[in-house]
Amino acid sequence: VLLARAIGVVDDVTGDEGSLYDVAQVTHATDAWKAGVTGKGVDVALIDSGVSPVQGLTSGNVVNGPDLSFESQDSDLAHLDTYGHGTHMASIIVGRDQAASGATYANASSHEFVGIAPDARLVNVKVERSDGGADVSQVIAGIDWVTEHAHSGDLNIKVLNLSYGTDSNQSTSLDPLDYAV
Repeated sequence: VLLARAIGVVDDVTGDEGSLYDVAQVTHATDAWKAGVTGKGVDVALIDSGVSPVQGLTSGNVVNGPDLSFESQDSDLAHLDTYGHGTHMASIIVGRDQAASGATYANASSHEFVGIAPDARLVNVKVERSDGGADVSQVIAGIDWVTEHAHSGDLNIKVLNLSYGTDSNQSTSLDPLDYAV
């Protein structure tokens, strides 16, 4: 739906149970917005495949953290999403067509794009390459960077988003990713 909306195929998603509009209704995000809770003042660190500046993610609430991916050495690819997952997640978390108020977000029509925490700021921490893969050490380095810099400068990281799994055979008490989390 996000891709279809971005290219102008879907204008009204009120009947689409998988749309972000519907998710905001089901999760009661709209109720939070009406109460003025929009994520303002909170930074969300997204450790993923990067974030590309697409419609809905260009209104000023996405900043780049480190690029720990193997693509970081290519200035044309640094921080940018070459896989698609990070941009998708960023859209769900902080996407918005434009900055507004809680009441405005809550009363947005189905053709307006509003993520779940539209006034939060997303800190892009890229670790993946174009095939969606990342070494577990890169993910751990991203977690380490977030914990070390959560309140550095003007950062106020209170949420860390990870969308990863491994096929580790180690117990959770020995697995390095489990330990880092």
